[in-house]
Amino acid sequence: MYIVRFIPVSEINIGDYLAHPLVRYRNHLEFNGYHVDEEDELLLCRHARKHGLIVKNVPNRGVLIRILYSCNLNVDRHNLLEYVNELNLLFMFMKAYIDNSGSNLYMETFCEGEYDRTNFSIVLDNIDYDMEMFINHHQTRECLL
Repeated sequence: MYIVRFIPVSEINIGDYLAHPLVRYRNHLEFNGYHVDEEDELLLCRHARKHGLIVKNVPNRGVLIRILYSCNLNVDRHNLLEYVNELNLLFMFMKAYIDNSGSNLYMETFCEGEYDRTNFSIVLDNIDYDMEMFINHHQTRECLL
């Protein structure tokens, strides 16, 4: 004879065990107005009034958050590197770098640990703060497409 115990749905947290590691980040970003597409272990996030984000899961560590812009190839590489160095002096929470070809500017930050609503909200606010510096930099329009 088997004894069957019914467990109320409120006690079952299936989502924590079965969900893709980026589901909570996706839900958070969608709640904040982003349109999110998923590709492999990445979230591609677009917003009408904010910078596009790429969120990548780093297993057992957290998530890497990246913003990508194309560089103006007519700008001298030396000037582009000086611009990136100036951005890094201004940024409080992100790091900027260009790829080897000099065609892309990357800005990144990292959110450590498992998803936490408050911490992730703070990270997004920090990104907005640094991106304000990026937008207001006098060389941004010249160096990027």
